[in-house]
Amino acid sequence: MAVTIKPLQPLDAIAAFEARHGNLLETFSWQDAWQEEHATMFTVAKSAGFDILKDIQTAFERALRDGQTPQDFARQLRPVLQEKGWWGRKLVADPASGELVPAQLGSARRLQTIFDANMRVSYAAGHWTNFERNRRTRPYLRYVALLDDRTRPSHRARHNLVLPVDHPYWDMWAPPCGWNCRCTLQSLSQRDIDRLQGEGEKLVFEPPTDTFRNFVNKRTGEITRVPDGIDPGWAYNPGRAGYEARVNQALAEKIADAPPAMVQAAVEERVSSSAFDRFFRNPQGSMPVLAVPAEISAAIGTDMRVAILTADRMRQQQMRRPELTLEDYRAIPSIAANPALVVQDGLRTFFLAKHPDGRWRYVTVMVRDDNRSAGAVTSFRYAGDRDVDNLLARDGARIVIDRRQK
Repeated sequence: MAVTIKPLQPLDAIAAFEARHGNLLETFSWQDAWQEEHATMFTVAKSAGFDILKDIQTAFERALRDGQTPQDFARQLRPVLQEKGWWGRKLVADPASGELVPAQLGSARRLQTIFDANMRVSYAAGHWTNFERNRRTRPYLRYVALLDDRTRPSHRARHNLVLPVDHPYWDMWAPPCGWNCRCTLQSLSQRDIDRLQGEGEKLVFEPPTDTFRNFVNKRTGEITRVPDGIDPGWAYNPGRAGYEARVNQALAEKIADAPPAMVQAAVEERVSSSAFDRFFRNPQGSMPVLAVPAEISAAIGTDMRVAILTADRMRQQQMRRPELTLEDYRAIPSIAANPALVVQDGLRTFFLAKHPDGRWRYVTVMVRDDNRSAGAVTSFRYAGDRDVDNLLARDGARIVIDRRQK
């Protein structure tokens, strides 16, 4: 009697892909969604106006769960895309300009690219989940390239590079490092390193010096410095971005119905983590940094449970207030947990607490129109008594909590 053995599902890769459920972004150009945005949303270039993203997402998830080949993926998807008109080369309207331009829509080659890119990114995120899970016993990562005639010279040059999991080099040089990149990362213990060296493997413990080139995003005009050897749009860590998107999604789900103490604990854990350290050094994505007590949410007339600090806002903060340190930002959760003063002014809520040196720590949170349960941190700074007096003197300012010592 024949026995069929079904391979185990890549559960971490599936979970990372599921973190993008519901976040469908129709785009015209691959440059419309940049780097880390792919960790939190699902998009396909030239999909705008064709209602095909959900079909492609569903087909890819089925392929990931069932271990299908690119051919299986394309065979099931092609009739659906052809029926919806997303196939071949056609004139399509660019949403940015309204101009009709020739564009390649669906094709066997495009479906192969979609399959390959999403599969590698999903697996990278699954691998990074394991790296984080086992970092105490396997604290190093090894860059592994396939050494054949298809390997990029720059990727070959990084084969056997070994660095700690937290090393900033992985902020950009973490596979896949471009379209059709087949490189991977492998976690190692010290014993693994000793064994590999004993077997004659030549490991490298200092990263090569990077050189950079300018890349101009033709959609936005933005100029980005891209390391030589990495394709534009891939100069980030796809695995870690996917892992952290999954963690943030899990946190958001816990926050939805969690007791206030659990919300506070979850936010404090994220702000004290190495992920927040990386976010501070190289802002990407977003981070929950402030849990809003239920009494304050009720007093200001919202359902806001948590406030998010985005990468864009963090970069602005660092430009305007370079004196603020990582430890300063790690104090934000405690400000809302025990504020001396809370003031509401329209959609803005100000949380203030005294620092031991006598200055005020001052966090501004804006209610988000698209999500009444989450707010956005728009400012964090130190302030003096005069700044607080000016805040209270504003027309429309309303004191919500006042625990100042009289």
